[in-house]
Amino acid sequence: MGPGSGEPGLERLSQRDRARMIAYMPQQADSHPFSVFEAVLMGRYPHLGRFQLEGAGDRAMAWEAMERTGVTEFADRKIDELSGGERQRVVLARVLVQQADLLLMDEPTAALDLRHQMLTMDLVREEAVGRGAGAIVVMHDLSLAARFCDRLILLNGGRKVADGSPWEVLTPDNLRSAFGVEGLVEPDPVTGRPHVLLLGSESSSQEDRVGSGRRVHLICGAGSGRELMHQLRVAGYTVTAGVLGTGDSDREAADRLGVGYVSAPPFSGITDEQHSEHRELVRAADHVVLLPMAVGVNNLRNLEAVLTAESLMMVEPPDGGKVADFAGGRALELRRELIDRVGQVPESAVLFELARVGRE
Repeated sequence: MGPGSGEPGLERLSQRDRARMIAYMPQQADSHPFSVFEAVLMGRYPHLGRFQLEGAGDRAMAWEAMERTGVTEFADRKIDELSGGERQRVVLARVLVQQADLLLMDEPTAALDLRHQMLTMDLVREEAVGRGAGAIVVMHDLSLAARFCDRLILLNGGRKVADGSPWEVLTPDNLRSAFGVEGLVEPDPVTGRPHVLLLGSESSSQEDRVGSGRRVHLICGAGSGRELMHQLRVAGYTVTAGVLGTGDSDREAADRLGVGYVSAPPFSGITDEQHSEHRELVRAADHVVLLPMAVGVNNLRNLEAVLTAESLMMVEPPDGGKVADFAGGRALELRRELIDRVGQVPESAVLFELARVGRE
């Protein structure tokens, strides 16, 4: 609400009217000597007159909210006798029975086990969909937020990093910018919504990383390999790349990350010397990954260098697209030959496949 909305501002409303409109769930529930049933029933106070007592309908609503949150077994126990997670569920029941238009929830799944995390977010979603209530939820579990929320706002130090749908907000770039970590973002196999797999950060211990002692060579260009370079480095792999010309965004990323590559002038064909140097990098690698880069006559030899790779992985173009071939059809011919040999995987599956191959 605000100027021009036709509704009074919150500061003009009485405390009782504000409580009818907004229900707040704190991150930690306070300890007090009231019973669980009494604490939940407090959610009905905004709807009662000054000297009005709770009626049978209020008590029925409180009991129903307790059933939804699974706390009826604690009805007669004192709040200060409960665990942190049990108190959280009692506060959630109080929020539900308040029947407010807007739910403000600060880490509502804190101190809850996995089952009750899902139950809590299911109930919030039910309030939003069933009653038409709004819900603003502060969370640190990105995958859980993506599963239940329609819109995400990603903050770092109070500064907005991203704002939009879960797929728009949860990207490797945004995870890197907000948290300084590398992560994979892939569709949840149940919901299809984004699921975040944390890989680590540059400062993480090298011990026990899946890529420790293994070398991965990338055939990339024009930005096709930037994300994978970051992710592979964090996973502990030694990373190299093919021939990259001056000004190529993958070359700039390689320079920042300390990834070795074969240097070439901009917009020039690959010389015999550069091709030989590239083939040495291919031979030295434990695994070679071919990204869906555009191929022309100048960089066609990058593609030819992988023909002898013993462990090759082909990354499919994003969104079912096609790889641009400016080499008279030769690039697509080579790609088809390689696909027939090893198949293709989505980029989000590369690290999983490398980890699987490493265990064999």
